[in-house]
Amino acid sequence: MGDLSFQQQACTLSLEEGLIEYRSYLQMNNKKQLKDAPYSSIIRDHDITHVIFGLDTSLEQESLLDSWLFSGASWKLKDLLAYGKLPELKELNKYLGREVGYVRLIGMVISLIPKKILIWKRARRMKKKWPFKSYEEYLKMRICDIRDEFGIKILLPEERKIKNPVIWSGLI
Repeated sequence: MGDLSFQQQACTLSLEEGLIEYRSYLQMNNKKQLKDAPYSSIIRDHDITHVIFGLDTSLEQESLLDSWLFSGASWKLKDLLAYGKLPELKELNKYLGREVGYVRLIGMVISLIPKKILIWKRARRMKKKWPFKSYEEYLKMRICDIRDEFGIKILLPEERKIKNPVIWSGLI
């Protein structure tokens, strides 16, 4: 996959336009797009973090996004637990365990430790943490301006590159 606009540090799209690009990427690649339940924004909140931290939906980049979330975003445990309880996500995790195998998934996470440490270091240098919720005021702002305000330095393309990515049939 080629880089998406929001995967460039100096992306001039608005955050809202970045979210549209992210969701178009999902649709164009026949990736399952999860939908929020009524009165919930947990999927949108998660999708926005893909945009603000410049990551796609490969298993490796999802794991790297977790590192950004834990160290560079302000979140509440109940929100993260709500995401993990989504029926589609529970089903996906079962499927991943069967197709890819838990040993390979654990190996993938271990292989990402150097990149996760890099993310942790960058998150520690941020000016302030990204709000997992309550980011509406930023939707019309350019992504580059938001990253500047927060001090977010996303991974460069060569830093995101994975030598042996996990390939499986149902990437979301």
